[in-house]
Amino acid sequence: MKKCLTMLLNKVLYEELESLYGIGSRIEISSINVLSRKNETIISYKIFYTNEEYFAETMETGTNFLLEESWSKMGYPKTKLIFVTSYEKG
Repeated sequence: MKKCLTMLLNKVLYEELESLYGIGSRIEISSINVLSRKNETIISYKIFYTNEEYFAETMETGTNFLLEESWSKMGYPKTKLIFVTSYEKG
């Protein structure tokens, strides 16, 4: 699940990712935890951005949108997605 989501974000949606955070930016998924009782999924990820100006404008909101889009493309059941974000210039 982690590997599939990471590949979707960094390979398939790389143009969107680069427009949000600069050329060579990437996302690393740390963990995905499904809480079935609450119908929630917690996704922890780290943004490695290359353009500080782009990053300051979008922060993690752009990535949250890309994650929601990727999650639905993967065909997993609809759940409430909760994001835990960290970031680093890289």
